[in-house]
Amino acid sequence: MATDKTGYVSVGARIEDKVMPDRVIFSIGFGGRFDTKEACLDDYNADRAKVAAALAPFGLDDELTCRRYTCYAQTTRKRAIIVGYDYYAYGTVAAPVDSIDCAAVWTALNTCGSHADMNIRFELADERAAEDVLIARAVERARGNAQALATAAGTMLGGIKHISYNSRPGDYGGVYCAAMGAPDGTSGGLGETVLDPEPIEVECSVDVEWWLEWWTSRASAVLPLPKIHLVNLAAVGRIRSTAAQG
Repeated sequence: MATDKTGYVSVGARIEDKVMPDRVIFSIGFGGRFDTKEACLDDYNADRAKVAAALAPFGLDDELTCRRYTCYAQTTRKRAIIVGYDYYAYGTVAAPVDSIDCAAVWTALNTCGSHADMNIRFELADERAAEDVLIARAVERARGNAQALATAAGTMLGGIKHISYNSRPGDYGGVYCAAMGAPDGTSGGLGETVLDPEPIEVECSVDVEWWLEWWTSRASAVLPLPKIHLVNLAAVGRIRSTAAQG
């Protein structure tokens, strides 16, 4: 018995799943308007200190990072006279979801006396690991579909001819979660802060081509005609030609 590769089958498969986020990011937007650049910087330092103090009980004060600080002049339209300065700074704090009480940290940030803007975001710490799980499932699904096609065609799957992985452009982003509760942390507000992050959708697709193989045997192979048959056919041709000339 031997195999003969004479074609291939192409199959695509797509897998989607939802994965619970495992990292939380608190974003803090500092900003204000003052008469001088020095006043802007003083306000930023004071506001940042309040935020750091609120994070300290959770061991997150050292995790507060500021990626950008911008201070620019405000001027009149006609004479371009400086009338003040605006500043903006963007800070973040990231931590594993299961290592902290997210609702408690959120409440502490919003009750520390800072006038900074706050938001909270949940995301995947390792997007690649989540994709790898789906890739294995996608290839398995593609193999099953290809096997069904091969069986229906009376063949069997051979080796892989080509395989490609189609990832989604960009990252998976994250889930912004609105906090429900009293903004000032008092019990007379809306109640205890509740954070309920949603699962993040992860997807991947693969395109796979398999060689198709047919089983062949010598007994079923087509044998060449005997030489005598070829001679007789030639003789018949000569006889017909002679008769036509006569």
